[in-house]
Amino acid sequence: MNKSTITITALFFIVLSASWSFAALKPNDIAPAFSLKDVEGKDFYLSDYTGSTRKKESGNGIILSFFASWCVSCKNELPLINSLVDELKGKGIAIVLVNVKEDLNTIDVFLTGLKVDKPIVLSDLHGKTAELYGVRFLPVTFFIGADGTVRDVIYGEIENEKELQKKAGKLLP
Repeated sequence: MNKSTITITALFFIVLSASWSFAALKPNDIAPAFSLKDVEGKDFYLSDYTGSTRKKESGNGIILSFFASWCVSCKNELPLINSLVDELKGKGIAIVLVNVKEDLNTIDVFLTGLKVDKPIVLSDLHGKTAELYGVRFLPVTFFIGADGTVRDVIYGEIENEKELQKKAGKLLP
């Protein structure tokens, strides 16, 4: 390797490691309101699930996970998230997946291939919602309470059910 390649590689890793501290919202932050279309073309409003304007039957909050088809860690964690949808729904927790900057066909082919069919799936085609949440790396998962505050965040891949269940427990009253 020449000196410029080593320098560029070193700078990349410095930026990557330093960015985690400001990569996204943190616990106790208010989750920014947004609306997006789901993959069926219906409008989804975060405010229906969290905050003072939420629907009474909306439950205890949501798990909001950002993903893309090119993300290997996303591919690993999405089937795990899918497997817990029914259990968490029974506890009043909705799971919402937000695809970042990909078209509906790409999203459909990717999720169908993984057999991910239970969560609410939204398309953030232009990345505006990801930007609102400060998402710089994928995957990232936010646990948002019924009051609209971020209760916890997982940066990177969710590696096992217990980790997801423990963080989801922070949404329960």
